[in-house]
Amino acid sequence: MRRMRRKESFMKWMGWMWLVGAAWHRLVAGEKATAVAVLEGGAVVGVVVAQGGTGYVAEPAVVIRGGGGDGATARAKVEGGTVVQVVVVQGGQGYTSAPDVLLDPPPGPAAIGVELVPKLTVTAPVGSVVGVEWSLNLAGPWEMWTNVVVGTNGAVLVDMSPSATARFYRVGSSGPPGFAWIPPGTFDMGSPVTEADRWPDEVLHPVTLSRGFWMCDHEVTQAEYVAVMGTNPSWFKGDGARPVEWVTWGEATEYCRRWTERERASGRITSQQAYRLPTESEWEYAARAGSKGPRHGVLDDIAWWLGNGPGLPQPVKGKSPNDWGLYDMIGNVWEWCADWAGGYPEGGVTDPTGPVSGSDRVARGGGWGHDASYCRSAFRYKVSPGIRAGNLGFRVAFGPER
Repeated sequence: MRRMRRKESFMKWMGWMWLVGAAWHRLVAGEKATAVAVLEGGAVVGVVVAQGGTGYVAEPAVVIRGGGGDGATARAKVEGGTVVQVVVVQGGQGYTSAPDVLLDPPPGPAAIGVELVPKLTVTAPVGSVVGVEWSLNLAGPWEMWTNVVVGTNGAVLVDMSPSATARFYRVGSSGPPGFAWIPPGTFDMGSPVTEADRWPDEVLHPVTLSRGFWMCDHEVTQAEYVAVMGTNPSWFKGDGARPVEWVTWGEATEYCRRWTERERASGRITSQQAYRLPTESEWEYAARAGSKGPRHGVLDDIAWWLGNGPGLPQPVKGKSPNDWGLYDMIGNVWEWCADWAGGYPEGGVTDPTGPVSGSDRVARGGGWGHDASYCRSAFRYKVSPGIRAGNLGFRVAFGPER
């Protein structure tokens, strides 16, 4: 009985293999049709199909060549994937022998293929930027997968992740207005021992950010703060385009919470998305934008600092941005980060969020009243979360809620 089951299984397997083999031969190879010309009085008066071939999905082109004459043309007719007739359209003249009748071969396997990975085609207005999100459940939560610029033929994306076959995908907008997309990646956080003005806590170590996120391209302004919070705590009031300052860490996080609630209620963001303070690693990664030196550009060109500032915060976006489109990452006002202050690890880490507790929070970037040694991508400012200062503000990140 066991031998019989094995034999039956083997025969079924052989049958399937034969079917697959036959289908592969038919769909991939196909067979080219052949035909022979018939002459009368120096002209082609007929064409006899010798072999109809297989795999034709449209009428193949017919070329009549040789035989000492010219001008003969013909057209093929196809039924069921086979050339069944070749009709002479023009007989030509001057033929002394039967010319060759050449028919195009059937199409190759391009029309049929096997997809082993999920492939997505995104269509949107040319040049637009869209975000593609994924989830293992239609109800969410949704994660940002990538950001893509749509070309003339759309954008084709292939997901090579192990869980790709179980994922759902959706396409969103290009992110909140005034935000820049920060792609996932790995960078060296901290500073080398050779960097001028380096502090001992800037231990150089590799950091991987496995998910991209959105970062506001400017520091939160006084006008934006008032729109959400209803008050303006700034010491240097008077210009709504100036960054808000004199805010505590708690007020900065409360601003993010209220803005998130308002945008969710309006339907502009999902219940899984949130505005928040960036982590310290996200801040430095975004500030560097691929650069490895003390800062992403010439200090006077990118920042308001002690050497060029008029003694108070300046309207945002007044200096040149970095390569990811972020303004004032260095100078103007210090920016609160989400992390508690603590020491760096000696080795590499992925998606770090800092210590679980502490007494100080982290601020980054330097301010209008500080010298160049503080206005560096790696410099870390440890600040009590309840401190207020006229050069201390924040900017907002956006992405999946953590």
